[in-house]
Amino acid sequence: MPIAGANNIGLNHLRSAVAAADCGSFRQAAEMLGIRHSLLSRSIRQLEHWVGATLFERSRVGVVPTLAGRRILRMSRMILEQVDILVVTGRSSGNGDSGRLSIGFCTSISAGNLRASLTEFKHRAPQVELVPTFLGT
Repeated sequence: MPIAGANNIGLNHLRSAVAAADCGSFRQAAEMLGIRHSLLSRSIRQLEHWVGATLFERSRVGVVPTLAGRRILRMSRMILEQVDILVVTGRSSGNGDSGRLSIGFCTSISAGNLRASLTEFKHRAPQVELVPTFLGT
């Protein structure tokens, strides 16, 4: 069973918190993300509520992550990085830049251009796993 509040946390909550930490200011973070200051502030308050900890010490000169905030921010950065990897992997798999290619061949053609073609293909698409299968004569 999910922990209460866990289903409410979205990537935008994490991005808002990371941006605030990087900028040292809610206002600058909001500008960087292209959102209203009030939206960023609300997003961070919601995140703090759901995780049950204050993430930032707020002052007139800016914000500084608390101890809990530093821990949450470290995990947030890892999550956002993994999401970026997920998107890149999906896109490269979807357009054929990665994946698996199985090729059946007979000895009579393997001595010709096939070897050179497979070598060239592997050079051009290193993320694609080539699986050559000998089919006999």
